Amino acid sequence: MTGALGLFTGCGDDGGGTGGTGSPCTSSAECNAGLSCIDSTCQSGGDAGGDTGLPDTGTADTAPSCPSADRCGSDCCEATEECVANACMPICESSLRCGPASTCCAAGDLCISDACTTPGDTCADPIDCGADEYCDSSIGRCLPRLAGRCEYFPPGGAITPAQQWHWSGSTTEPSYVHVMMTPVVGDLDGDAIPEVLFNTYQAATSYGGRGVLRAVRGDDGTDVFSVSTPEICGDSGIALGDLDGDGSPEIVTTGPCSGTGRVHVFDSTGTHLWSATNPDGTPHYFNLDFGAPSIADLEGDGQAEVIVGGTVYESNGTLRFANRNTAFGCCSPTAPRSQVTVAYNVDDDPELEIVGSNVVWNSDGSVLWDNPGAPEGFIAVADFFADGQPDLVVVHEGSLSIFDASDGTPLWGPIVQPGGGRGGPPTIADFDGDDLPEIGVAGAASYSVYDPDGSTPILWSQTTQDMSSNITGSSVFDFDGDGSAEVVYNDECYMRVYAGADGTVLAEVPQHSHTLIEYPLIVDVDGDGNTEIVFAGNAVVARCAAIPGYTGNLAGIRVFEDAADNWVGTRRVWNQHAYSISHIREDLSVPMSVERNSDRWNSFRQNPQSFDAPDLVGAEATSDGTACPIELRLSARIQNDGAAAVGPGLSVSFYLGTPAAPGRLLGTVMTTGLLVPGAAETVTLAFEPTVAEQTGAPLDFFFVADDIGDGTGEHNECIEDNNSAVGTFTCPGIS
Repeated sequence: MTGALGLFTGCGDDGGGTGGTGSPCTSSAECNAGLSCIDSTCQSGGDAGGDTGLPDTGTADTAPSCPSADRCGSDCCEATEECVANACMPICESSLRCGPASTCCAAGDLCISDACTTPGDTCADPIDCGADEYCDSSIGRCLPRLAGRCEYFPPGGAITPAQQWHWSGSTTEPSYVHVMMTPVVGDLDGDAIPEVLFNTYQAATSYGGRGVLRAVRGDDGTDVFSVSTPEICGDSGIALGDLDGDGSPEIVTTGPCSGTGRVHVFDSTGTHLWSATNPDGTPHYFNLDFGAPSIADLEGDGQAEVIVGGTVYESNGTLRFANRNTAFGCCSPTAPRSQVTVAYNVDDDPELEIVGSNVVWNSDGSVLWDNPGAPEGFIAVADFFADGQPDLVVVHEGSLSIFDASDGTPLWGPIVQPGGGRGGPPTIADFDGDDLPEIGVAGAASYSVYDPDGSTPILWSQTTQDMSSNITGSSVFDFDGDGSAEVVYNDECYMRVYAGADGTVLAEVPQHSHTLIEYPLIVDVDGDGNTEIVFAGNAVVARCAAIPGYTGNLAGIRVFEDAADNWVGTRRVWNQHAYSISHIREDLSVPMSVERNSDRWNSFRQNPQSFDAPDLVGAEATSDGTACPIELRLSARIQNDGAAAVGPGLSVSFYLGTPAAPGRLLGTVMTTGLLVPGAAETVTLAFEPTVAEQTGAPLDFFFVADDIGDGTGEHNECIEDNNSAVGTFTCPGIS
């Protein structure tokens, strides 16, 4: 780069040629003294090189003596330079400069918060990114989560569940309405609105009989499909995931509820694909009943396996191996009715293992460790002692114990379940905010939280009622984002939310269940960016009849949201009973390389919280008065500049006047599409203006996004005061 005028040595030659003003030139040497070659003609100004008789002040009041393409403020840029904000800088090959210093970024970098940033790995889901990153859906790459990201943090306070919808029956197999299994949630058709899947039974057969597989929409509970052939077990669990890596998810369940049970797989529309077979093609049977299948890619080869107890099937339904299928839950080795095993990496090799309560198999069926004398029971895996190693918690016939998951060494317990009972599937989370996990377990007469690192083994225990199976499960979630997870548990009579730190009952909803191993889900069931609770109900056996005024004897699926819309966001997926975050993506693809859930989230049967929020911006207000006075059309363009999507049904209200001087409400309309970050939608209100508004003169109007018509909205945003835009309309009266 050359210096300032008066000190230039490289932009012009000494004058002294014969070219007068306006003469063509290639250098100043061709011009008369006092002239410079500028824009290929001899012109006055610049550094003519001659002695002007004036002192050299180091400044000039004329343009630099170089072609206009090379001029940059008071400089002349060289061939290897470009003009950036009136300064010559080395050419940036990437064409991307960033920050106050206009730093040249490397090819492929992004400018984020005034810094050149290299995007991280490709991603389809937050689990593909590090803990300090998020998955940017617009480019499919992991980016750093910075302080300026659009986020909303709830104020805390009361937990106030309000029913969003209730599925209570269908025109297909209408008597099959009772649900006593854990539903699953996932987006089957790729429209960003999840579906809820569950198995139903009828009162005449009670549980343990023929069932119907149902799929309903997550936003309103309307039917998607129902399946009854081949025969489904009404109590059996379901697993969702893309088994064969073709981009479309499969549905896995079992039936019938007997020794002739088989695993059945359906596509995303409910069409039957296969039923389990032996390697020779003959049917493979065994007793399944109210257990639950799991899906995992054991070897990381892009083909996921189906796991039930100690049995593993290939993605096409062929049996890989069938090892010891004992209880792995309840109720005895001679009646293995409730198998729920877990796929987990317990030994640091590249593959996942199949973890039972007293045995762990490698992906090929060989034994990693086996202790058949240890108790059978329900399990979960986490790192309880902050040593970086996964531990196995086993709930077994009224007690709880922890073992080293890599070799079966006893580490803690057994601890007797308060209130007695068998004890159900354990849930793992940081209940008390101490950054270490605790264990939640339901029994016959209590829900209790065990604290392996505490001064006493029981953090707290609350009285409940489950005198039938006493093997129900639970889920946990930090609804208000205060660092302490709340418990959601449904016993025979009530769905309750407990404070994680001390067990205080925060909310109670009447809901009957005869109970097996089912539990509520915490999931964004409708894709609106907010968390909901999904839970099952049945009304066959009256367990709560003695409660005066009891109203919870309901069947089906119920979804509850927060009445104050203050629950933080979470994922739109909960794909199986043995759910952990790292084992499934939101699009139901199964990761080939699974990060240990204990290394990052250290939870089990818990969804992550997300503070990402939308930012609904009023982008443009327009009008069309060509049909006036019969009809006036006002349009609003709303753009989501935030970090979380907003589902269909966003309210947009139009008002006469301006936000500073509002007039009457003209009407409210709803968006119809999903507003992902960066997306926009235009909605239109058609109305008949009043005589007073048919003046023929321009009148102001404005709209407000996320306004139900009374100035209040339904979505928490990172910025709440940019939802409106002002326009004008003209409507002539009838002449």
